[in-house]
Amino acid sequence: MNLSSTPKPAAAKPSMSLIHAVLQAANRPMDAAAVSRAFKGGGKRIEQRVVQALSTLVRYGWITALPGGTYAARRAA
Repeated sequence: MNLSSTPKPAAAKPSMSLIHAVLQAANRPMDAAAVSRAFKGGGKRIEQRVVQALSTLVRYGWITALPGGTYAARRAA
């Protein structure tokens, strides 16, 4: 799925479920900066909130932290 063809979610307060959805839609590992840019008006402005949400999603087991500071959504069995 190409992220450029999908509408970007609002960036005011990216929720964990929206961040998880971005990673699933990307279908590839992404770093925090790339996830932040996937939100409308995102980027550096929301990157710290995205980093915090990514670490929480890793603890909950929704995503996997990969080497190099990237993250990937877990696939359902």
